[in-house]
Amino acid sequence: MDPSLSVSDITFVAFDFETTGLHPATDRIIELGAVKFRDRSVLGTFDMLVNPGIPITDAAVNVSGITAEMLASEPAVEHALPAFMEFISGAVLVAHNAPFDMSFLRAALEVAGMGDVSNTVIDTQVLAQKAYPRLRSYSLQNLVTELGLTRGNAHRALDDAVMCKDLFLTCAESLSFMGEITLGDVLT
Repeated sequence: MDPSLSVSDITFVAFDFETTGLHPATDRIIELGAVKFRDRSVLGTFDMLVNPGIPITDAAVNVSGITAEMLASEPAVEHALPAFMEFISGAVLVAHNAPFDMSFLRAALEVAGMGDVSNTVIDTQVLAQKAYPRLRSYSLQNLVTELGLTRGNAHRALDDAVMCKDLFLTCAESLSFMGEITLGDVLT
């Protein structure tokens, strides 16, 4: 994608996954959440629970509040991926600590026998360090609090995706003090 494009002219998808753990080789996605936006206009949302096909640890339940009972009748992630990939098609992806979510997306795509994701990806954790270099913590929840953004339910995928969108827009505005901000200005 052309880095000289204005951020206000690009379609972005902020996304987040909740998972059974921290390791994409052995853990699985249990919730997908995403918000598609251009400038400040929300174009759509994606929110789906999926059955991981493996047990959920108490630690994972304590983080997200998502239980095995909530997932028992949900489809496997392989059935959700085509709709998710259609939702993100052509958009620049935005995620907080993007390598984590991208590793789970790539692992799920591999298990499903689908191709890799080729979207441009922006990490709001890195972007926030660029926009606000002197903060104590760059966790999503701390940044949302520090910058006075609207808090959602932490560790629920759609709420985290919405907070990520808001953080991205706030960082872009902070970096635009010299004029129109381009994709190249926010690439991480």
